[in-house]
This record gives sequence, C-alpha cells and structure tokens, in this order.
Amino acid sequence: MRVVILGSGGAFPTTWRMLPSTVLLRKGEMFIFDCGEGTQLQLSKSHLGWARLRAIFITHLHGDHVIGLAGLLMTMSMGSRERPLRIYGPPGIADYVRLTQKYLKFGVAYPLEVEEIEGGVVVDEEEYFIDAIPVKHRVFTLAYRLVERPRPGRFNLEMAQKMSIPPGPLYKHLQSGKEIVLDDGRVVKPDEVLGEPRPGRKVVYMVDTRPFPAAVEFARRADLLIHDGMFDDEMEEEGKMRGHSTTRQAARIAKEAEVDRLILVHISPRYLSIKEMLRQAREVFPNTRIARDLDVYEVPLKQCTSGR
Repeated sequence: MRVVILGSGGAFPTTWRMLPSTVLLRKGEMFIFDCGEGTQLQLSKSHLGWARLRAIFITHLHGDHVIGLAGLLMTMSMGSRERPLRIYGPPGIADYVRLTQKYLKFGVAYPLEVEEIEGGVVVDEEEYFIDAIPVKHRVFTLAYRLVERPRPGRFNLEMAQKMSIPPGPLYKHLQSGKEIVLDDGRVVKPDEVLGEPRPGRKVVYMVDTRPFPAAVEFARRADLLIHDGMFDDEMEEEGKMRGHSTTRQAARIAKEAEVDRLILVHISPRYLSIKEMLRQAREVFPNTRIARDLDVYEVPLKQCTSGR
C-alpha cells in the first residue's frame, strides 16, 4: 500500500503547493481523494497515470477540492479509458458533474457513475472497506478511511506436515482461512495450522475540519492519518471560524487516536516556511510530517495483533 500526496496546499495553488488531492494505491487499484486544480498534471509528474484508477472520493464542494475533476474526466476520455469509474461525494456532487459536462459540452467514453453519500460504508470488498463520516467544516464535508480486514496468520508448515496434510491446494485453502476435509475424513480448521491473525492496515483522509471528538474514534490506531493542518497556533481562532485545524490540534487528534503516523496537508499559502508549524505539531505528536507535493508514503503490513 502506498500513498502519494498530489496536492498539499489549500485555498489557491502556488508554485510550491498544488490544491488538495491524494492517491492511495493498493494491490493494483488506485483511489483518489479530492481532485483540486492540477490533479491530472500531478498524476503525470508522479508517473501514476490513471489506468488503475477505480474511484474518486470528494470531501466537499469547495472549489479547491473539485475544480480539477472536469479536466481529469476529459483527459481520461481522450486517453481512450474503458474501465468504469465511480465518483463518491456529498449531496450536490452529481449535479456538479452533470452540469459541468453540460456547460463544457463534454461526455466520457467510459462508464461513469456518481454516488451521493452522507456517511457509512461506500465500498465493501472481501479484503477491505472504505467508509466515511461527516466532519466539522463550513459546508457539509466528509472524511474517508480505507480499512483492511484482518489477514489469516502465518502458515505453520511443520504442524501441517505433522498432521499429514498433503501439500498443494489444501495448503492454499487453509491459508485463505477455509477448513478442509482430508481423505481419511478428518476436518482441519485453519486455526490449527495458522498463527495469530494479522491485522489489516488503516489509512484515514480527514481535511477541512475543526477538531471534534468523533474524529478520534474514526482515526483510532490508523497506520496513517492524513489531516488538515492549515494554520499555526497564532491562527487558531481564524481556523475555528473557517472550519480548519492548526497543526497542533491535528497532532492532538493523532495522539488521542494512537495513530502510527500523521501527515499534515491543506497548508495555507500564507506559509513560506513550515518549520514553526512542524515544531508545534511535534511537541504533541513526534511522528508528524508536513507533506510536500509528490511525497510518497509506504504503508507496510502489520505482522500480528499483539503489536503495532
């Protein structure tokens, strides 16, 4: 699993920070969270392309989070995309896409579905799910997270041999968590030859929000929390008024939620230097970084439930 920050800024683009957009890559699938101006350019710079893109998740209908959507949809159509694409977002996203297509007079050559959501599970797969909750911004806004389901534990070859289980397809069935029946009638359950279940990974994308209690539970023990960090301490009141967080406030969420890593995005264009903002956050949560455009973060597998 890999996360690529396409745009780490907010409000308006600058020569050093493009507008919000983050890619999550997992097992050949690609998801984009927000689609600010310049997203397709950043995809090109990062050499990601869009062939693997399965879905786009929009947090809210402020321009800095959606203006890049029309260009990306058009470019994929001109690039002969055939794979279906789904867009998830708050109420109003369907009208936004439909009216953009109408007035810019463009269609797409691939199947496109737009789904308006207000929270809950939006993608439900065998190995993972993606869900959303409303956050605290000036307009209705969503946060998203991808959560992998637990994986079976490591296969104990010595135990399998001791139980006279013939190698081959039966091993694979057990490794995938399915019980088997041997030729002599014995039933072997996966937990007899598998170690402790290995937890899945969790990545949370939560931008354009004031701090609020439910954010802690939503991000609980995430491997990676990508959070709004628009302001420093001096701008806390303005952040409250505009529905944003300071870097220190985001760090408190990360600490209370016991996440592994905090990545701060949606940085105000007023800040040419991020040293003080980063210092304020790390005083609360040391494992914090302020993202730069095109930063890449690996999310490694966890090995057991007894350790982080």
